[in-house]
Amino acid sequence: MQTLTAIQQAVYDYTRQALSQGLPFPSLREIAAHLGFKHTTARFHLKALEKKGFIKQRSQRVSDYLLANEATEHQHEFRLAARIPAGVPSAIFDDTSESFSVDHDFFGGGDIQAIRVAGESMLGDSITDGDIAMIKVQSEANKGDILAVRIEDEITLKRIKLKGDRCQLIPSNPEFPIREVPARSLQIIGKLVGVIRKT
Repeated sequence: MQTLTAIQQAVYDYTRQALSQGLPFPSLREIAAHLGFKHTTARFHLKALEKKGFIKQRSQRVSDYLLANEATEHQHEFRLAARIPAGVPSAIFDDTSESFSVDHDFFGGGDIQAIRVAGESMLGDSITDGDIAMIKVQSEANKGDILAVRIEDEITLKRIKLKGDRCQLIPSNPEFPIREVPARSLQIIGKLVGVIRKT
């Protein structure tokens, strides 16, 4: 990392002190008040700290930062657990050694599984072939959830709608038909909480 100016060091030390006390990352207003300058100056120094690798921006909010070492600590390695068809259901859980790291908090915590999407039946939800679907493992679902579901020895990614003792598997691509299966044959694996795509 690059060295800091005296003012940058003071800003960095203040943020570290706040975080060590269990407080959130200080706002621009708090930094400016503590160090006696305008909030625009605080923003300038935060940007300098980010450029030098001491802090990282957590989101698009200008003051939503975390320390660089915390960014690494929040990373979680996901191994691709399966290949899930967004099309006609097919055999479940192909073996794969592929893995990647990403901030676990982005997906709301819990038991998250990464599954590669195959097919384009959910294209209407901007889920396409080759995407990685992040699935929160759970057995319950709310209306409108996109779900990973198991049908006997098959798996697919769809919305579902119960109709008596039958269940509809509903794609979001109109080129794919709605499939209906016995409700008793369907098991909810979990709900979609995010999609990762290589660009």
